[in-house]
Amino acid sequence: MAAGLSGSTIKSWFQYRCERKTRYEIMDPTELAAIPVAKDQREQPWTTLGVDYEDRVVTRLARATGVLRPTHGEEGLLERQAIAFLKGQGTATYAAQVNLRPRGKPTFLGGADIKLRRSFADLIRREVRPTGLHFTVIDIKATRAARAFHKTQVAFYVMLLRATLAELGVGATVEPMGEIWRIPDDGDAEGDRWTSEEFALKPYLRLVEDFCRTTLPTIADKVVAQGRDETFFHVYFKCEQCAYLPHCIEAVGPHRSARTRDVSAVAGLTHEAKRTLLSIGIGTVAGLAELGAGVGRVDGAGWSLSRRADQLVSRAKALRDDNVRPGTEPHTFLMPPRTDAAIYLVADNDPVDDTLVTLGYRYVDSSGVRERIEVMPTADRAGEANALVSVFGHLVADLEAIDAHNEAIGDPTDPTGLYAHIFLYETTEALAIQNAVRRHLEDPRVRTGLLHMVRLFPPDEVVPEPEFRGMQHLPATALRSVVEQLLSLPVTVSYDLRQVSAALQRAGLISEAYSPSQAFERPFSSLLALDVSRHLREGRGRGPDVDAIREDVRARLTASQAIADWLKAEHQRRMAASKSPMLRLKKQPFRLQATFNPLAAGDLDVLRAFELLENRAGLLETMIQLARPTRVRRDTGRAIGPMRLINVSEKGRSAFLLFAIPREAEDADLSSGAFGLILSNGEPDLVLEPRLWSSMRCDLMNPWANDPPNFLRVRMFRPTFNGPFFQEVKRRAGQDGWWLDQSFVDFNSAKVDNFLTFLGAQVQP
Repeated sequence: MAAGLSGSTIKSWFQYRCERKTRYEIMDPTELAAIPVAKDQREQPWTTLGVDYEDRVVTRLARATGVLRPTHGEEGLLERQAIAFLKGQGTATYAAQVNLRPRGKPTFLGGADIKLRRSFADLIRREVRPTGLHFTVIDIKATRAARAFHKTQVAFYVMLLRATLAELGVGATVEPMGEIWRIPDDGDAEGDRWTSEEFALKPYLRLVEDFCRTTLPTIADKVVAQGRDETFFHVYFKCEQCAYLPHCIEAVGPHRSARTRDVSAVAGLTHEAKRTLLSIGIGTVAGLAELGAGVGRVDGAGWSLSRRADQLVSRAKALRDDNVRPGTEPHTFLMPPRTDAAIYLVADNDPVDDTLVTLGYRYVDSSGVRERIEVMPTADRAGEANALVSVFGHLVADLEAIDAHNEAIGDPTDPTGLYAHIFLYETTEALAIQNAVRRHLEDPRVRTGLLHMVRLFPPDEVVPEPEFRGMQHLPATALRSVVEQLLSLPVTVSYDLRQVSAALQRAGLISEAYSPSQAFERPFSSLLALDVSRHLREGRGRGPDVDAIREDVRARLTASQAIADWLKAEHQRRMAASKSPMLRLKKQPFRLQATFNPLAAGDLDVLRAFELLENRAGLLETMIQLARPTRVRRDTGRAIGPMRLINVSEKGRSAFLLFAIPREAEDADLSSGAFGLILSNGEPDLVLEPRLWSSMRCDLMNPWANDPPNFLRVRMFRPTFNGPFFQEVKRRAGQDGWWLDQSFVDFNSAKVDNFLTFLGAQVQP
C-alpha cells in the first residue's frame, strides 16, 4: 500500500514517538475516512500562530535582502523558480517554501513502500563562495526554544535537498549546520524579530536515516482497516495536542467497562510499561487490576513498571470499581495537618509569549476569605510586573500580620501561635511564578519583593523545639503530589484538578469541584489552555474574555481549597480514630526571615538576598525530595535501601560499614565522591532535620577488590559513628533497615555572605 511521508511526520515522530499517529499521518485521508478514524479538523491556534509568525519574519527579511516567495494563493514556491534558485540562477539570497520532493525514491527510504508527500522548507539560504554554491536549511518556529524534534525536521529537509540537488546534477554543498529561527527571549509572538540557533546536523541526520530505514517500514506495514488496527498507541498527557485524540480517547473513556477499557486509562502508566503489559496479554484496566502487584516482577518489566507496580495496580482497581481508594502510601510529609492561615495560588503561563496570563491569590483564615485575581490580556511585560506587585503585595501584607502576631507571643510552642502555609495545585505553577519574578528583577518593586520572598523562610536565630525540627523548611505544598501519594482515584490518564476534584465530589468527600465550561476544559490538565490565552491576546474575539478567565481562576482556587480542607479533615478523623497520622509535615508558627529589612535594602542587601535565596531554594528542593517515602526516593535513584549491615570495622579515625543492597537500588545515582551523604534508618524525622545531618554524615567508597557487586562500603568519621546519637540510629535501624540519602551541601553561601559583609564595612562612612 502506497503511503506518504512529510517533514511534519518526521517532527511528529520524534516529538511523540507514537506509532499510531505516524501510521495515520502516512495514510491517505480517504483511507482514514473509510475506517473511520475520528480526527479533530478544527484550526489549531498554535498552527495559525506559527504560520503568521513565519510570514512576518520572512516579510521583514525580504525588506533587507532578496527572498524568493510564493505568489499570492500558492502554497509553495513555483517549481521553475525553485529549480532556478537551486541551480544558482538569479540574485536572491533566500528562497521560501521550497517544495523538496525528488522525483525518484531517495536511497534513505530503503525498500519501504513509502512515497514522499510535499515537504516545504521554510527558508533555504544560498551563498556563492569560491568553492561553489552553499545551501543552508532554516526552519522558522514560533517557539522560545529549539527542541530536538525541530532539528530532526530540518535534518529531513537536508536529506531531501541533497537528493534533489543530485537529481538536478547540481554540484553544491549543503552546510553541515542547520538553523532554527525562533522568537527572541525579549520578543513576542506577535512581532517579526527572530533569534537564530545554529546546530550541527550530523547527529540528527543519523537519527532520521535510522528511523526511515528501520522503524518507518515496520510502522507502514501495520494493518489499519475497518475493525482491525495493529498500531501500538498509548494515551498520555502529550496526546492533548494530537488531532487523532478524539479517536484514541474513545478506547479509554469511562463509558467502557473495565474489561474493554484500554489500560492507557491508568494514570501514570508509561509507553514502556504498557508494551510490557501487552506482551503478557494484559491490555485492559480490569486485567491490570486483577493481575496484582506481581506484575512488577515479570520478565522484561522496565524501570517504571517494576518500581511502580503497587501504585498502578491500585489505580487500576480504583478505575475498575469507580471509587476512591487509599493509595500505596499511608502518610505524606509534604503537607502539614494544621494551617491557621491558608494561602492558595493559581498561575497560568503562556509559553509562546513567556509571560503570565493569570495570577490568582486567595487568603483563608478564621475571619473569612480574601482574593486577588489578575488577568493579563496582553504580553506587555510591564503589565506582568504590575500583577506580581499587586498579588504579592497582598501576600506580604498578610504574612507580616501573622508574623507580628507570632512575634508578640514570642513562644513558638504557644498554642495561640498562627500556622501559615501556601498551597498550589500543580508544581508547574510555582515554576511559572518563579520565572516571572526572574524576568522583572530590574524593577525596584520586584527587587524589594525578592527580599520578601527570602523572608518566607524561618528566622536564622530561631532554634526550633525537637517536635518542630527541620520540617518548617517546606513553605508550600503542591496538592497534586499529596493526592497522588495518598489516594488512588478513578481518573483517566492524569491527576488534574478537574478530574481529581470531580472524583472526590462524586464520592461525597468534597462539596465543590472544578467543573470548567467547555471553553476551558482540557482532557488531562486544568491549567489555562494555549488557545484560550492566544485568543485573548490576539484580540480576535473567539475565546473567553477577561471576566470569564477570572471566574475560571476563582473556580480553581475554590476546588484547591476544598481538596486541602478535606485532606486536613481526613487527617483529624484518622487521629480521632487513633490511627496513624496522615499529614506529617510539622511546622512552627509562621515567622518571617529576620536577616533582611526590605524597606532599607541596598544593592549589597539584594546581592545577599540572591545568594540566600539560591541557598534556600537548593535546601528546599532537597527537603522536598527527602520528604518523599523511602520507596519513592529509591525508585528515583536518590537513595539506596533498605540495606543489610554485614560488617563494621574501625581503623584509625574512620569506621567502615559494609552493606548488602537490594537489586532495586543498584542503579542509584549516588556514587563515591558524592557530597552530603547521610546514613540513617530512612525515617523522615531524621533525614528532614538539617541540624542532624552532620551526625549522620558519611562517604561512599569505591568497592574493595573482593567486594561482591551488590555490596556497598561506607566510611564514617569514627567519633561520629561512636557518638550517642548515631548509636541510637544504629539501634533503630537494626540489621536490615539502613538507608543512604543525599542531603544538601552549600560551600559558597557562607563565603559570599562574608565577602558581602566585608564590602559593606568598606563603604560605611
